[in-house]
Amino acid sequence: MVKKAGDISEKIGEIRYNGPFDYEHLYLAMYEWLKNHYYDVSETYKHKMTPTGAEVELTIKADRKESEFVRYYAEIETHFWDIVDTETIVAGKKQKLNKGRFTIIIRMKVKLDYQSQFDKSELLIRLYNMLYHTILKDRILIMWAGKLFLELLKLHTKIKEELGLYTAYSAY
Repeated sequence: MVKKAGDISEKIGEIRYNGPFDYEHLYLAMYEWLKNHYYDVSETYKHKMTPTGAEVELTIKADRKESEFVRYYAEIETHFWDIVDTETIVAGKKQKLNKGRFTIIIRMKVKLDYQSQFDKSELLIRLYNMLYHTILKDRILIMWAGKLFLELLKLHTKIKEELGLYTAYSAY
């Protein structure tokens, strides 16, 4: 049996943070960014209390149909540790924020032939592999994967802007 060529997946970036932040504002920024870019969003959420604070794991999976042949997938994996509520003075005003540390990992995946139109026979699979490795190779890497990579890099930058990091501005 002939095997179909694989999908393109890549890790976009990772953000590690320790300090005060607004959990609700950060979550809404990520969620609304995905919705504004026409992604269908689903989530998994785990919450656990520890002696040092709350531990939260949130995974946001999003997908969008780009064409009849291509589908984009984005995954935002977050893990928060030692979250406690605190009051902080920001711009001369007291604000209720959260304090803790977290990691956010953003991944992408471009799935070709997501409707399995080329899975009907071995000849179609061979045709798909030939297209994948010759004619469509540049289009796949530059137009589809490159577009999704830059799009999710903008989400990465948006998250850093919400946190007020000095590295929040990128060349893209």
